[in-house]
Amino acid sequence: MLRLPDNQMDVRNRLLRSLPPNDYERLKPHLQAVKLELGEVLCEAGMPLPYAWFVTKGIASLVSTTTDGNTIEVGMVGNEGVVGLPVLLRGESLPYRVNMQLAGEALRVPMSVLREEFSCNSALHKLFLRYTFAVIVQFTQSGVCNHFHTIEERLCRWLLILHDHAQSETVNLTQELIAEMLGVRRSGVTLVASTLQRAGLISYRRGRITILNREAIEGSACECYRIVKDEFEQLFAI
Repeated sequence: MLRLPDNQMDVRNRLLRSLPPNDYERLKPHLQAVKLELGEVLCEAGMPLPYAWFVTKGIASLVSTTTDGNTIEVGMVGNEGVVGLPVLLRGESLPYRVNMQLAGEALRVPMSVLREEFSCNSALHKLFLRYTFAVIVQFTQSGVCNHFHTIEERLCRWLLILHDHAQSETVNLTQELIAEMLGVRRSGVTLVASTLQRAGLISYRRGRITILNREAIEGSACECYRIVKDEFEQLFAI
């Protein structure tokens, strides 16, 4: 983790950007800009979380692990949100591991400071309650998606989310990582990725996926992508 120069502490997180200027200025002295590497773990399940992380670039992945070691992604946090919501809402810890699925940056703030603001700042309180509802929609839709939709539909949805946040047509992803996020076998990922590549939707080579036809990927993805995206857009339209 590398500390960024203070002049890079721009307001690229949509939650922070939605705060009234005076409320953001009160929080700003407590924000620390950090660079987050690919795969970096922000917290482990069940461990105390001293900081909340306002992602400004990249994607943090919320990964649940069963007692026998199986993993599946239950949610993502990009520049629309914050890592640490359950603790902010007075939970003791997070029920999942959080690691960087896509390298990026964040503004981190001591959880004690954010809790105090949440308790006494009506604008921040209302904003975070609306954000909590959007996160509930994301988690609920994730459960629906994992149970009812095909690997191809889920992978296309996942690629769309990555494309939204990567600011690039190409992202670095191994088949092992994709399988872990989707909760499926690597062989299933290989088959689906090959199908998408033959259809000209993506190019996949040596752990790098390039989006070639986003419109076709949207047509192949399940409805979960649009449902969750629309919910977050509605949050920031208020």
